[in-house]
Amino acid sequence: MTALSSRAGRWFAALLPLLMLAGVAALELSNREWTVLELAVLSPMLAATFGGPRLTALYGVLAIGVGVMLGIYDHLFGQNDGGPTAQMVRLGGVAVGGVLAVLVSRYNTRRETKLQNVTRVAEVAQQSILAAVPRSSGDLRFAVRYESAAAEARIGGDLYEVVDTAWGTRLLVGDVRGKGLDAVRIASRVLGCFRIVSRSADDLPAVLAGLNDEVAEVCGLDDFVTAVVGQIDGQRLWLANAGHPDPVLVRAGRASLLCVPIRLPPLGLLSGPTGADGGGGGIAENTIEVMLLPGDRLLLYTDGVTEARDPTTGRFFPLLPAVQAALSRGTLEESVADLVDHVRAWTRSTLNDDVALLAAELPRPAGRLRRGPPGG
Repeated sequence: MTALSSRAGRWFAALLPLLMLAGVAALELSNREWTVLELAVLSPMLAATFGGPRLTALYGVLAIGVGVMLGIYDHLFGQNDGGPTAQMVRLGGVAVGGVLAVLVSRYNTRRETKLQNVTRVAEVAQQSILAAVPRSSGDLRFAVRYESAAAEARIGGDLYEVVDTAWGTRLLVGDVRGKGLDAVRIASRVLGCFRIVSRSADDLPAVLAGLNDEVAEVCGLDDFVTAVVGQIDGQRLWLANAGHPDPVLVRAGRASLLCVPIRLPPLGLLSGPTGADGGGGGIAENTIEVMLLPGDRLLLYTDGVTEARDPTTGRFFPLLPAVQAALSRGTLEESVADLVDHVRAWTRSTLNDDVALLAAELPRPAGRLRRGPPGG
């Protein structure tokens, strides 16, 4: 259906200038008081807004041809209406307008081609830095999803990563302020730093401090990165939050937020080189520990979810009810896909920001099936 709708839209766009030309001809033939054939120039101008140079030139020729035929039919080449000179001025105006429309169309086509090339390069760069997350690590299971916003805003700074270390499996979900190639560049530096620091730092405060130093080095005065860093060792989960939306824990079919005592400022804005007290202590005081149970599911996400709105009512996306419904049944991959579909449906596919999701699960022991909530 999407391909058919797109094809029908292209055909309608290609025929719209012809309808415009037919309307001008009908208006010229329906009255004897005014000469409006000069409006035929609107046809190539309309074609230039969405068509290529060839289509625009075609409609330019058709506009001149229609002007000549209307002039003959209405006897505009006679002396009573200014004679051949007046008619040639009219047709000359249409011709000049057609040439300008072709030039505009060529400029638009070249600009769109250059923009597509730059966007394609940026998308490849973004995909290359967002390495594939393992589907499992020890007893843990993972699923990720990156959902782009509108086509003109595809390139963003949302990021995620999973790294196995000697201290457990460490998770990262973050969001760079802004969009474009600068956001992709900063995201790549943050991910690279996380992969290195996670394997050398012995606790989350040290990891977060290292990320803060990296962001402070690569970002400008107005740039920052919000992030949640987690560590799972067996059934123990530690979380540190730097200005990011709180993760969601789904346990026994119920969703709840995992909130730190005091949310730290975003990365790049933490005071001192490594934390509130210069040694990471301020970060350590805002790290929480949670005991996971078999069957628990953890969701880390970016604010593209929390800031998603219904375009009709302006209501924000109901995060907890939606996460509870989606992550309480099905496989982890299916649950994440269902949640993204719910966000798309809520916004009528008009996301204003990218959405990055990282879900982790501590499976139940073999032989015990997951049950959804009553009525699910």
